[in-house]
Amino acid sequence: MRRDDYVPEQLQLGEDIDAARLRRAWRNVIQALLPRIPPSSRRYLEAITPAGIDGDQVRLQLDSAFGRNWIQQRYQRDLQELLSQQLGFPVTIVLVGDDDAPAAEPTPAPAVVAPVAHAPAPNRPEFNPNFTFETFVVGKSNRLAHAAALAVAQGAASRYNPLFLYSAPGLGKTHLLHAIGQAYLQRVPSAHVVYISGEEFLRSYVQATRCQKADEFRDRYRSVQLWLVDDVQFIAGKERTQEEFFHIFNMLYGAGRQLVMTSDKAPRDLIGIEERLRSRFEMGLCADIAPPDLETRIAILMNKAERDGVLLPLEIAEFIADKVQSNIRVLEGVLTRLIAQSSITGEPMTLELAAQAMQAYLVNAQPRTTPTPPLERILRLVCEELGVPPEELRGSSRRGEIVQARQIAAFLARETTGESWTRIAEALGRNDHTTVLHAYKQAEQRLRTDRHLRERIQRLRQRVETIHL
Repeated sequence: MRRDDYVPEQLQLGEDIDAARLRRAWRNVIQALLPRIPPSSRRYLEAITPAGIDGDQVRLQLDSAFGRNWIQQRYQRDLQELLSQQLGFPVTIVLVGDDDAPAAEPTPAPAVVAPVAHAPAPNRPEFNPNFTFETFVVGKSNRLAHAAALAVAQGAASRYNPLFLYSAPGLGKTHLLHAIGQAYLQRVPSAHVVYISGEEFLRSYVQATRCQKADEFRDRYRSVQLWLVDDVQFIAGKERTQEEFFHIFNMLYGAGRQLVMTSDKAPRDLIGIEERLRSRFEMGLCADIAPPDLETRIAILMNKAERDGVLLPLEIAEFIADKVQSNIRVLEGVLTRLIAQSSITGEPMTLELAAQAMQAYLVNAQPRTTPTPPLERILRLVCEELGVPPEELRGSSRRGEIVQARQIAAFLARETTGESWTRIAEALGRNDHTTVLHAYKQAEQRLRTDRHLRERIQRLRQRVETIHL
């Protein structure tokens, strides 16, 4: 390494010039990078320490295996570029853990002291730093589950013990479990928290019984203060595993420890779970998470785009949210793919590119093969049918017949064209797409009970589809 024009800052004890230069460069890299990153995602970056430099290879130490993988997937390229700029020559980064660090010089063996029997220090769970309460988008479908999870994390909800969250896959159960664990540890850093999946509990117990260490297995849980069990349905049908789970549950619950569990079904619908366990799952609060409504899906996409530092057009968020309705993982996966495609190809984000991204998730989002009727023509037909002047339909009048006309226009426009809420709102002279969405829902609700409205909309729909527009 060239040091001709380099004046090092004060060296630390036992530190050479290269190490001092790397330490300063790393400090500058972190100061430059952290402001670009959401606060909820900074924990692993701040935990990295420069371990050494060998030629053009820089070793950065991070003891968390999950954290190293997370950094490599998201920030390794940025870190290499910034560190190369600071050092003045290109470098490659290697993330190492405690076991990978170079061995230290041997030290004299200490005097032999009789060991003192004590329980091993609990391992701290590795939570996903993206799964926090700050990044969880709350809507009507998950409000109860979110509020209960937050109360548990704040230690203010002993009545929610156990807390049992259930939903179909991909709706946020695991996100809330990780959020609870991280918030709880921020409040009580020394707490013994265990996060485990039902499948992992089953596997660990089977291994313990094979090694005749069942008592030792149970002893691991005696000091637990917060027990988080994801996908508890995996122990269904496993009698001996359920027996052990039952004893650990009783031990912790009897000691006043907090229990949180998730499942893909409500306790009463879990097949293969013993009744005594099912009844205990229902002792506290059972909260379901339903598929998010359109507004929540749009908010989820906008929230993720903001965290990723991407400006997502509202029209594209609406398009994706309208097509992907039941699974948040797929929703976010489509957005991730769209961002990647746009970044790699240099193309701007368009509806066509979003449709391509959805194809990878088997979501059929291709544009219609037949031409769609223009919104303006649909609105004129509605005005003719109801005898409403077009300027009043687009105006601010709240008269009953005008409000009804807007509801019918919003419903018909959406159903026959598939246009985005933003475009329909513009056609109706509205600045906020949520007002048009509300009008659509009002019409949809009235259609269930109002026969005359159903006949009128059917008549209008036939005119829209049969007249050449």
